[in-house]
Amino acid sequence: MVGGKGIVGFRQLLEACRDSKFVALGLGENVVDGFKLSPIGRMLRNNLRDEFRRGEAGTAVYEGSSGIPMRENLSFVKETFDPNVPFGVTIEERFANGQVPLNDSFTLNLDQGHTLSCRYLINPSTSSEFMYKVQRQRKIWWMRYACDPGRFFISDPRQDADTRVQSVTIKSRLGGEELTLEQLELFPADAAALEEELGDFRIKVGRTSSKRLRPSVLRVRQCVEVATLQVVLDAFESGGDASVRIHRKLTPFKCGIVCLSDDPALMPELRDLAKHLCNVLRKANLPVLDCSERNGGRSLAKQLHHLDSIAVPYCLLLRDQCLQNLGFTRIF
Repeated sequence: MVGGKGIVGFRQLLEACRDSKFVALGLGENVVDGFKLSPIGRMLRNNLRDEFRRGEAGTAVYEGSSGIPMRENLSFVKETFDPNVPFGVTIEERFANGQVPLNDSFTLNLDQGHTLSCRYLINPSTSSEFMYKVQRQRKIWWMRYACDPGRFFISDPRQDADTRVQSVTIKSRLGGEELTLEQLELFPADAAALEEELGDFRIKVGRTSSKRLRPSVLRVRQCVEVATLQVVLDAFESGGDASVRIHRKLTPFKCGIVCLSDDPALMPELRDLAKHLCNVLRKANLPVLDCSERNGGRSLAKQLHHLDSIAVPYCLLLRDQCLQNLGFTRIF
């Protein structure tokens, strides 16, 4: 079963997801293990990663490196771009043998995982206001790419009594339970944790002032594998048939090409046409799946079902008439 009919609990949702073409996983009593992304699942993960790195509208975001300390990333950004605050620096880090809590019921064990983070440097006087704005933007970001935008919410804020670090999490409701997706932490300018990260990095208080001070830092962090799992679970719970629905910006392939001929002798020409169209579309940066070589005589319905199962939103159907007139190409 691919669709959401009959799926009533989080465990059932994971069991249905286990049979998808995106992920493979094992289920223990309170553990999700053996988690692996298929090739198409990795493409979905990469698209999610790219969207995260774009940052939020109105705030400059720069790409950092996990191979050097944060203070060196900041020095490079300052010397190269000399940005005004607020601005962000994104970093991707790998980890091995990690345990990521999904909710109160399940923990995800990962042999290999990736953490994406964006650190926003902020004027301390406007840090709380900035955090409130970003947490709303992050919730909207998740809503934008979901089948069910109403499933996302922001947790109640917390503040550590000793460090005064404020934090909230972005969560979703799936299968009657909550799934933790993203954490936002606001570090005050005098936080001890910033000594190592910022070093002697300082910001100008105003455009005309010579006074400089240490900024506050808002860190937004997510596990990329959990984010990918969220997209797949959302598609499964929201679907009512054999079609997996994923946002067009995230789906691994934007279009599939299928050949169907009444005359087997014309199939080689149709396949050549399919290859030509694939090359044209790929040069336009449109990821295309060419199904012309692997249809194996399958019916059109089965080929479309395969494309639906991997969330391909459009299909070009090439028939015999296309060899005389491309106007006969059909889009599904």
